[in-house]
Amino acid sequence: MQFNNTRLFNGLIALTIVLLSTSCEDVIQVDVVQKTPKIVVDAFVNNQLDTQTIKLTRSIGYFDSTGSEPAITNAQVAIIDQSATLPKLFLFQHAGNGKYQFVPNAVGGDTFAIGHDYALLVVVDQDTLVSFSRLNPTTSIDSIRLVDVVGNGPPINTTGNYVELMAKDRKGPGDFYWIKTYRNDSFLNSINQLNISADMGNTSNGQDGELFIYPIRYNGVNDFLRSFKTGETVRIEIHSINAVAFAWFNLVVSENQNGGLFATPPANIFSNVASLNPNKKPGVGGFFCMSAVTAASVKIP
Repeated sequence: MQFNNTRLFNGLIALTIVLLSTSCEDVIQVDVVQKTPKIVVDAFVNNQLDTQTIKLTRSIGYFDSTGSEPAITNAQVAIIDQSATLPKLFLFQHAGNGKYQFVPNAVGGDTFAIGHDYALLVVVDQDTLVSFSRLNPTTSIDSIRLVDVVGNGPPINTTGNYVELMAKDRKGPGDFYWIKTYRNDSFLNSINQLNISADMGNTSNGQDGELFIYPIRYNGVNDFLRSFKTGETVRIEIHSINAVAFAWFNLVVSENQNGGLFATPPANIFSNVASLNPNKKPGVGGFFCMSAVTAASVKIP
């Protein structure tokens, strides 16, 4: 008996379609064990006379909503100037929602000084946390240049006004910077707008002491989805950071972009804050860094 190959082939296709259309989905429930929450320290403090804030929260589960982190409201927080003739204490007072604040006073000498070494001390219940950071010098800003652009596709999607930071890296290797852009006092703070630089931005070629490279001084200070409008004020700040903070920021970006076919398993990002509890050390996250700041602003005509 002979089979009609065409009829057999069509029959197999029909059978496959039926099987696929009637197949069921298995829903897999993943239980993520929430261990003891970590103490998370957000302690980026600078030498400006503005109110300085350190925020303390507890970590939440992987699938919990961002912004729901419980605030720690019963802590004692201080920064100690270890380079002063006598160790000087700066006390941070709780101002609500886990935010601890200190107001510098130039008249009384209650300010943070470039070149000094500082220690962060946090006491939460029976836990004592400590971290250390030097306040490194930053660089100066020559000017902020206005750039009028006609949008012609990515990365520039809108015609309008943009800016370019005219500033040079400090002479000598080993400087690290966090460059912040503000639109009318609103910090452009998305993870995609994190603008950090090692020296002038291209240490692979040993470049040092000249203008920040183009991706730092131009791409990094603009939001190419929204140009600056007439009457808006653009302020750019250059914060000094250290090598450890630079590495920490890079890991934050790496984990944020860790997805797709070749993603690696998520990993906890290290913290430079340590627990002194000899019995049961709590999990600790976050970072402490002292910074010097220089700033400049321009109004869009």
